[in-house]
Amino acid sequence: MIGFLHQASAQVDRACLLLAKVALVGMALTVLLQIWARYGFDYPFSWTEELARYLMIWAGLLGATCAFKRRLDPTVVQVNPEDQRLWHRVVFALTVLIFLSPILYYCFFGPNMNFERGFLWRSSNRMSQGMGVNMAMVGAIVPLSCSILLLHLAALLTTKKAAT
Repeated sequence: MIGFLHQASAQVDRACLLLAKVALVGMALTVLLQIWARYGFDYPFSWTEELARYLMIWAGLLGATCAFKRRLDPTVVQVNPEDQRLWHRVVFALTVLIFLSPILYYCFFGPNMNFERGFLWRSSNRMSQGMGVNMAMVGAIVPLSCSILLLHLAALLTTKKAAT
């Protein structure tokens, strides 16, 4: 089971890194197209700024999952999850869970556990102006990235300390 967890974490990380790179390249190309259309044709497209913004959101959150997996995320106090002491693992897991739990809760539920007031449900009732995309498609990266972070957390917590 632990081997499967580590393998799943590695495969998901590889996919996230690829998608983050694609989103960054797409964002750069979209901005270049917008500049070219605005100053070259004097006719800017209405959708390029919006697409670049959405790609930036996806690239940023997917990149954050990759940084967490590699332990390159910004931290105030460095707690090594590979430390075998139980206290360090508990503190590390609690900090991540305390941060992610409210985000996941409000993605799906609003006040009084009302599903219709949750972030994704409210987003699903809105369409973007420039592209006509359902905003839930853009916001879906939030619970997806939180779930990926939880997968990476489980993999990090079950890692045995390497023998030196």
